[in-house]
Amino acid sequence: MEELLRCKTVQEAFRFLEKDDKRTLQETLEMCQIPAPSYQEEKKAEYVFGKMQEAGLEDVHIDEVGNVLGVRKGNGNGPRIVLAGHTDTVFPMETDLTLKQDGNRYSCPGIGDDTRAVAELLSIARAMNAVGIRGEGDIVFCANVCEEGLGDLRGTKHVFGVDGSARHPFDGFISIDDKNTSGIIYQAVGSERYLVTFHGTGGHSYTGFGIPSPIHAMGRAIAKISDFQVPSAPKTTFTVGVVNGGSSVNVIAEESSMLVDMRSLDANALAELSAKFHKAVEEAVEEENARWGLGINDSDCITVTFEQKGKRPAGTQEKQCQIVQAANVANQVIGMETLYIGAASTDANIPISLGIPAITVGWGGKGGGEHTIHEWYEHTETWKGPQRDLLLLLALSGFEGIRKYQLPHITDFNVDFSKE
Repeated sequence: MEELLRCKTVQEAFRFLEKDDKRTLQETLEMCQIPAPSYQEEKKAEYVFGKMQEAGLEDVHIDEVGNVLGVRKGNGNGPRIVLAGHTDTVFPMETDLTLKQDGNRYSCPGIGDDTRAVAELLSIARAMNAVGIRGEGDIVFCANVCEEGLGDLRGTKHVFGVDGSARHPFDGFISIDDKNTSGIIYQAVGSERYLVTFHGTGGHSYTGFGIPSPIHAMGRAIAKISDFQVPSAPKTTFTVGVVNGGSSVNVIAEESSMLVDMRSLDANALAELSAKFHKAVEEAVEEENARWGLGINDSDCITVTFEQKGKRPAGTQEKQCQIVQAANVANQVIGMETLYIGAASTDANIPISLGIPAITVGWGGKGGGEHTIHEWYEHTETWKGPQRDLLLLLALSGFEGIRKYQLPHITDFNVDFSKE
């Protein structure tokens, strides 16, 4: 990393990034005022598309699911690496996105997570173009959709072909998506999310008494779920996050529903928990029907449906693995102490689960209040994040014979990203 830092062109790129910081801030402020809930990111995509073209990237396009991609071509002798930041936020379209400023601190829902990251992608692309830097392999800049919540990593799943689309050959992946600039996330917390709906005939609470209740069946299911015993290592969790149902206090509901979230670092532990959950719900329905002397074929019996609302794969990498330690050393030479965050659910889940080296790192500056309307971003030494990321990209790609941290080139394809 120190050898890379001594390169004249790298030093020029670093100076460019620091000088470009004001523009990066301005683009952050502009983008955070564009509503972009998951599945509704078109306007932000159009903004990023134009900026990628201005930054000199090649093959700039918006793919079938809304990801914006552009390529900084390499010299053809190295791995293909993706640098990503997601365009969606957790906030509904009608959220008030009025920007507030107090000194160097700016407040706006979504300003940090992950708008700042997308702005940094554009700055890094401009820096590489301005000084003529190219890695040994192609670097693909990706502003991807649907990272948050029920977006279910749709954008990254498409990039890596997990959704059934054509799989593109990538050898490494870096996502910028954390408020801790020196943070490194290298383990993928997998999750399964379900909408569980209980169906019945419903009726009057007095004259219809004796008809099984979907809400009572759901209550039995929640009681069973709340008593689950799960391993602490690997950490495995569950929660019933949302419940709905009923129309009045004196009505036996016709329908009720609940949203359930289950997570684990271990794919097998998650699969076991999911099977246990399904069984508990089905038993709860049987018990509610039996309580009123009904069987599965009786017209008034309760039935249940499961709709999977999300599935994120789990995966792990060793703390000492190549891509993690490359990021660690890049932090050090920039003057930052690495914060090993370890496990989280990010866009890196997809490549990690496929065995492709991948991490999530922090953006420059400081932030807080993410996923709340009080989210804030502080503009302090913000260029350090992009500088670290550029250094890391060059190290992983290989640059002018410097290959100590170069990722193995596990793919051998020539993909034209303009022809998706």
